[in-house]
Amino acid sequence: MRLAGLKNSERATIPLPRPALAMSTGIVIPLVPFEKYIIAHAIFCVIGFLGFLPLGALLARYTRTYTPAWFTAHWICQLALAGPTIIIGVALGIHAVNLSESGPVNDVHKRWGIAIFVLYLLQVGVGLTIHYVKPRGWASGRGRRPVQNYFHAVFGLLIIAFAMFQVRTGFRSEWPVQTGRGSVGNGANGFWYFWIIFITVLYFAGLGFVFRQFKQERDARRAVAMRDSPEMKPMSSPSEPSMPPQMA
Repeated sequence: MRLAGLKNSERATIPLPRPALAMSTGIVIPLVPFEKYIIAHAIFCVIGFLGFLPLGALLARYTRTYTPAWFTAHWICQLALAGPTIIIGVALGIHAVNLSESGPVNDVHKRWGIAIFVLYLLQVGVGLTIHYVKPRGWASGRGRRPVQNYFHAVFGLLIIAFAMFQVRTGFRSEWPVQTGRGSVGNGANGFWYFWIIFITVLYFAGLGFVFRQFKQERDARRAVAMRDSPEMKPMSSPSEPSMPPQMA
């Protein structure tokens, strides 16, 4: 703020930013309504995008080769828990923008927020399609894992990575700009780094189960091939062989 060349009376009419006013007077300025909505928006979106979504991915990665119940746990985290939490968080953010009258889409955080929310909805649609519309060979245990299954996994990881970036822009850039209260303390930044490293290490450690997963799928294909061979036809059971846990 440039005050040079202004008269004392003119300087007195220039409002100080709220952080400067608080520092100069020692007064703690209470949160105004739109700031409370921003905080609520941040809490819900962090829980949804960096809590439930990574949890669902980790459950799938660690348990799919041990129990068919992995899929139930996966969709509960990704859809039943994350879905309402994320929708509420996005709605709170939109309401905060309306209250502050800062403009609907005028910065990086808002643009990324809309894009990530749309990507999440697409990912849910892809997941449901993969589960209910399976290629015949894969559904019968004869074929290999289809490409769309790999796409679903990689796409989900990308959304979580985008959300990590988005959360950081929220507390490092969006909060100071929209509220004028200055940056969030280093505690939030430190926890962000810890959580990102923690989730990443856990997921990459879980990739060790990929070899067990591929072996189960390979064994299942061999079992089906043996059952369908002419030599084994008289000995085969009329019922279909059970699929390995990860093929649900």
